[in-house]
Amino acid sequence: MSRFSKLIEDLENSHEQDIKNSAKAFAITATLSSHLQKILQDLETSKKALPKSKLTQVELIKRYGSYPRAYAAYQQAYGIKCKWGWKHFLKAIDGLYPPVSLEDRIEKLEATVKLLVEILLEN
Repeated sequence: MSRFSKLIEDLENSHEQDIKNSAKAFAITATLSSHLQKILQDLETSKKALPKSKLTQVELIKRYGSYPRAYAAYQQAYGIKCKWGWKHFLKAIDGLYPPVSLEDRIEKLEATVKLLVEILLEN
């Protein structure tokens, strides 16, 4: 076999491998895209399932521990400002969804990352 023939054969083999790699990358991308779409839909439906805020002072204390923590959570999530006190605070958050805590967001993110890693390892 001549050098020229050998180079052409190597280029053809390289080209075939590039096509195979591109096909794998496309398949992984399509799979990830469909799973991300499902995750976004699940997130949207779970957000709709959350009860709007008709929380009482007792429930907020149970959830956040104190008035300052509850106020800080809603202030960070919604940018609300109101006079000091439960009466004003409950009026200000009326109709708002309870903010998702950082721990909850981290747990959801970890689950999403695990799922995506599994998908990548399968392909």
